Amino acid sequence: MRKSTLLKAAAIAVLPMLALSACGSSSNTNADANGGEQNVTFWYSNSGPAVDAINQLVSEFNDANKGKIKVEASYQGSYTDVQQKFSAAVQAKSTPSILQMNDTSTGYMIDSKMTTPVYKFAEGDSDFDTADLQPVALKYYSDDNGLLSLPFAISQPVTYINNKLAQQAGLDVSNPPTTFAEVVDWANTIHEKTGAYGFSMNMVDSWILEELSASHGELIATPDNGRGGKAVTGVNMTSATQLDMFQKIADMFKDGVALNPGTDSSSMTTAFTSNKVGVVLTSSASYTSMLPDSSSKNVTIAQFPHDDANKDAGTPIGGNSLWIVAAEHSEAEQKATWEFGKYMMTPHAQAVFAKASGNLFANTKAADEAEGKEILQDPNVKVFYDQLATNPSTSVSLGARTGAYPSIRKDVMASFNEVVGGSKDLKTAMQEAQTQSAKDIATYNKAAGK
Repeated sequence: MRKSTLLKAAAIAVLPMLALSACGSSSNTNADANGGEQNVTFWYSNSGPAVDAINQLVSEFNDANKGKIKVEASYQGSYTDVQQKFSAAVQAKSTPSILQMNDTSTGYMIDSKMTTPVYKFAEGDSDFDTADLQPVALKYYSDDNGLLSLPFAISQPVTYINNKLAQQAGLDVSNPPTTFAEVVDWANTIHEKTGAYGFSMNMVDSWILEELSASHGELIATPDNGRGGKAVTGVNMTSATQLDMFQKIADMFKDGVALNPGTDSSSMTTAFTSNKVGVVLTSSASYTSMLPDSSSKNVTIAQFPHDDANKDAGTPIGGNSLWIVAAEHSEAEQKATWEFGKYMMTPHAQAVFAKASGNLFANTKAADEAEGKEILQDPNVKVFYDQLATNPSTSVSLGARTGAYPSIRKDVMASFNEVVGGSKDLKTAMQEAQTQSAKDIATYNKAAGK
């Protein structure tokens, strides 16, 4: 009966067979019984230029640990792909030693009970100091006992401004918009003065809607974004602040002021770099691909629109972390995996990966590396780190923690698209999103034994 319930949850939320987490053992197929070279399997999801950086770092680690530890890294597809493959690996008892999972999968990974928390390895290890980590990343990936996974890559939502279109519209890019109302004003002005689209944003899922909520002090999930020790039971998408912002976005889409990229975010990127859209809300990790005419001088980065007066407001981080898997992996293998995980968090590794991928480094000392210094010479990039540094560690700014995230984002975006398409009014659609999300969360919580 338990297994049947979990299968239903998997069909709805793309979740693993969490009940199988209790079946993990300390047996290990990767360990050398004679004490020889220890094999570590690493699953990752980053693609593009980041792959070269990962391969470089794995190669460096293997060269430095020849005869002791050998890491075998393999690309497993998107984060969703990895989550599905991990589910299958749990059932087949063939899990990797360490895997990279995105920020919103944190609740799922905790509930799986398949990993060893980082704080257990870090105790008494002088080679690893959590004080070197970006404070908000440390808080995001921790529970009351300490750090759970290694925050390998960080991203932030930011505002991209096409300088050519903004200046053509008579706007001053040295004084960019900081509030949502100002962003809307800039979008309308650019569209009116240039004929180009004034605005666009990620529409693959509800990420930007969540970030706008948090940056204006609104909880995404209740109670307390799942940060107060109680499981999430519902979502919040109908506050007066949220409805006001969401309506303005929907209106821009309906009036032709905004470009709706749908599920093809590349169309938004292409439109921005070809001077067809003026203001875009998207990830800092997209920076290298969001440069008109391949020049950083043609784009201005501004902090994500926010409410300065609200002390709880902030922008939940994106990116990914590294989880050390316990089941089917011996103590010796886990220790070897920890050594690799530590290496990936060194200033050198963090700087190399940040330069290649466009993500922000989680180890603050990476700023002293040659690659780190080079990155920070760009004033646009400095905006990313300034925003990260001023981000408070509140329940609001840390975002929601629930394993039902995939379902929530699907539910909210489906409802919002009905508003954009004109088939429903905003309040009705968002209330329906809340109702459906609560059902999917309840299914997940039951499957996870909450």
